[in-house]
Amino acid sequence: MITENYKNKIKESVTKKFSEMGVDEETINELVNVSIESLEAELSEIENILTTNELDELGIHTHTIKGILLNVGLDEDANQFKEIKHLFEEGKTNDEIKEITKQRISIFF
Repeated sequence: MITENYKNKIKESVTKKFSEMGVDEETINELVNVSIESLEAELSEIENILTTNELDELGIHTHTIKGILLNVGLDEDANQFKEIKHLFEEGKTNDEIKEITKQRISIFF
């Protein structure tokens, strides 16, 4: 689901961040794999939500994606997800929320 380019971006970021802390290569690889698996699971949930138009759970999943990206050191990408949970409060329509969400998750594909 996530492109190889984005997987490599995660790997590079995790390697840089955790190597500086003295974390061994095996643990770094585990962190990369868990992060990618978690992102793919969350993206799958978001795609289901967008397909079924049941947007109530959207904020939870985009918040989780933001957390994963922050954990792997991709702060700039994470910032793209922080606003989604507030779109409902701002009075955005479901179609607007869906379109913004689709734009945000496109970074992975």
